[in-house]
Amino acid sequence: RSRSRSQGRARRRASSSTESSRGSSVDSRSVSSHSASPDGEDTDSLDDTPENALTKDRRTVFISQLVMRADEKDLKKYFRKVGCKVREIIMLRDKRTGRHKGIAYIELGRLEDVPKAVEVSGQPPDFQRFPILIKASEAEKNHVVSTSQTTLTASMMDSNIPKSVTPLVGTDGKPIEAQKVYLGNLDPRVSREQLYQVFCKFGLLEKVTLQMDPSTGTSRGFGFLSFRDPKDANLAIQTMSGQLLAGRPLKTGWANQGATVPGVEVKTSTEFPEDATARIQSAHLVLAKFAGTNIAAGTKNSMARVLGNSAGVPPLAMQKPVETQQQDATIVVGADNPTKSVLVHNMFNKDEEGEPGWEEDIRLDFVEECTKWGKITDIKVMSKEEGGKIYATFESISQAQTCASNLAGRWFDKRQLRVEFVAGIP
Repeated sequence: RSRSRSQGRARRRASSSTESSRGSSVDSRSVSSHSASPDGEDTDSLDDTPENALTKDRRTVFISQLVMRADEKDLKKYFRKVGCKVREIIMLRDKRTGRHKGIAYIELGRLEDVPKAVEVSGQPPDFQRFPILIKASEAEKNHVVSTSQTTLTASMMDSNIPKSVTPLVGTDGKPIEAQKVYLGNLDPRVSREQLYQVFCKFGLLEKVTLQMDPSTGTSRGFGFLSFRDPKDANLAIQTMSGQLLAGRPLKTGWANQGATVPGVEVKTSTEFPEDATARIQSAHLVLAKFAGTNIAAGTKNSMARVLGNSAGVPPLAMQKPVETQQQDATIVVGADNPTKSVLVHNMFNKDEEGEPGWEEDIRLDFVEECTKWGKITDIKVMSKEEGGKIYATFESISQAQTCASNLAGRWFDKRQLRVEFVAGIP
């Protein structure tokens, strides 16, 4: 971590003198490519055989959430550490400014490298503090199955459901995809099928993915759900948070994962479907059946708490204790009265930071990550206080809202971020 921060500071000191030359070097091109040099030092060699040409798409992974100072050399070095051979790196750049857009395509050297690359998705690499997202191409998903996860699709459970579902269309006419739902603290006995039977009651559930331990073949205790509609996903999150399944309280929230189809916008929601109460009751009936198999022991009373005493209670009036709402990191505190300023918790642990200038590193990383949602006019890193707190003020309330909704509940360096609106920076 210390080495990567030193490199980051050196790169930032040099960025002001190289920015103009970087822009002129790409001219009007929208991508930059880093491929093998004649001596083979830049990337790993791979013969241009017909077989390799046919597998190129399957060997290519998509990277997103890169900070602006990241470059091809950082990516090449990191993926080699992961154990992958790198054939070519293409960073997508803005035609006008020449700066990359935070996304890249990497052609790996071997098909067996793809699961290794995807395995580190959602983790912060050594060249930046924010996690990156890594996705295999659609062709790769059809041919290589990672031993670290197992997926159940809706069509596997119900033959009447088509394998491919048409995505929803937003008000602007563009297709949208619901952000995936994170499930945590799962008992190893809970199967994909059982999760599907419960959560499909909240709406069209396209996939259930469980993360598995490749050495034992057992569940690692967490997984992800893919709903078609963000409202259905939100209902599942709010209803099942803290509910007992196999004696364990479930952890639910919005996952930090990108779109599965290029060009589709990932959406979350704070709304519920109109028939939310009926859907909650259907899920309760399934849990009641599981109680007889010792899978849902202790769930009935907690589910009744969510439903309330009256079937007519709207979803927004779910009877959840105040302390549970405060612990739910996916809920932005003060969202009903937003301001231009936000307070983000758990961005760092001051007791683990020792390198001189670490506060400035964190400030710059935060600015680089969050300016994609708006212009930051003021920022303060509370380096002397507990809780890893950063205050930030945006140019408008809508920009602050976008930042808050994207950061709340997100996992960062093994810490879950919490966000609240505040009157200003102290």
